[in-house]
Formats: sequence, structure tokens, C-alpha cells
Amino acid sequence: MKKLFVFLLSTFYFLLSTPVVLAATLSLSPSSGTFNKNCPLNLDIILDTTGADTDGTDAILIYDASRFTVNSINTQNKVYPDYPGNNVDEASGKITISGLASVTQAFSGKGSLATLNMTVKETAPTGATQIKFDFDPNDKAKTTDSNVVQRGTVSDVLNSVVNGSYTIGTGTCGVQASPIPGTTIGTTPRGTTVVSTPSAQPKTIDDAVGGQTGMAELTFAVAIVGGILTILGILGLALL
Repeated sequence: MKKLFVFLLSTFYFLLSTPVVLAATLSLSPSSGTFNKNCPLNLDIILDTTGADTDGTDAILIYDASRFTVNSINTQNKVYPDYPGNNVDEASGKITISGLASVTQAFSGKGSLATLNMTVKETAPTGATQIKFDFDPNDKAKTTDSNVVQRGTVSDVLNSVVNGSYTIGTGTCGVQASPIPGTTIGTTPRGTTVVSTPSAQPKTIDDAVGGQTGMAELTFAVAIVGGILTILGILGLALL
């Protein structure tokens, strides 16, 4: 009985001392769909820090330059206040976006890192194509791929990415839906620009997403501790 008590007590201290694993993600939205020749394609790069405070993010994407033209990179009213390193290399089909948090406030939460305003070329080959993040999950020390830097450290907390898989077609241009408000989401066949109406700013550490995530983690931790304390109390009475 005493051995069991010591084992449970050790487990209790282990749970309290185990750090929370932070695993940020980068994804494209929409991540799939059919887009026709000579039509717009607007992609949001979504950053989710999953609770981590971040100093900055580098998103590096590879695309087929024979199919797409990158017209502009929209970084206004996005998750970071400063974007010093945006670049499009058409020769290699490479897009680089670098966002930095302010000195006084990190970014934590989920929101749009940037919006890629693209066009499917009139001469684009039809069929399947991808827009992929340059990301090596097996080399956290690599600094030339996509990464998310944790606040006050040099640690890369980017754990996974969601690439885009698209089909190039030959139909007319329709209206492209977008889940991120405040960005141009497409054109009608008559050429009228359609813009979504802003309903909320990108979430930060004080907003609902971060708060709900933190509350859920706290509730789960309290439940575990409460259960262990109950077991220890029963064993303590049994030992008396």
C-alpha cells in the first residue's frame, strides 16, 4: 500500500512539472478548389500559434510560376504590425513573407499572416497543382524554411503545415469565397470586385480564441489534479 502511495505521489509531481508542448501551424485558405484560367485566386496564410507567444513568423511558399502570377501580398491589418521581408521570386516560384511582433507585445492566437493576391495565367496548363510551404519538420535548427519563433527565444515552434492542392480549369470566373473578412475575395463575370465586410480584428492573446483555449487547458489540468488529490486522500485514510 505504501509503494502505491509513493507511486501516485510521484505521478502527481510529474504531471505538475511537465511543460506544455507548443505546436504552431501554418495553413492556406482555401486549401483546395478549382480555379480557371485568367481568373483571380486570393489565398490567406493562416497562422495558429496554439497558445505560444511569438516574436515573428517566416512563411516560405513554393508555387508553379507557369500557372500563377503573384500580383501583390496584402499585410495590412494582419497579425503582426511589421513585415520587413516580403519577396516574390518569379524565376524560382518562391514567395517569402516575414512578419514581426512589436517589442512590447507578442502575438498569440489565430489569424491571417498575409493574403496572396494571385491570378491564374491565361496560358496556365490545366490539371492539378500545389502551392506548398517550404518546411522541414525534422530540422528545427534550420533557418531558411518556414518557422514560427517563440517570444524571447530562438525556438521554432512550427509543428505542421497545410499545403494547397488546386485544379486549373477553363471555365468562367466566379466569386471566390474567403473565410477571412476585410480582403478582396474575387470578381464577378462582369469584373465587379467583391470585398468581404470586416467583422473582427485578428485575434490576439486577449481575444476569445486564446481565452477559450487557455480556459480549456486550465479546466483539464484542474480536473487531473483534483482526481489525483482525491485518490491520495482515500489512500491516506486507508493507511491510518
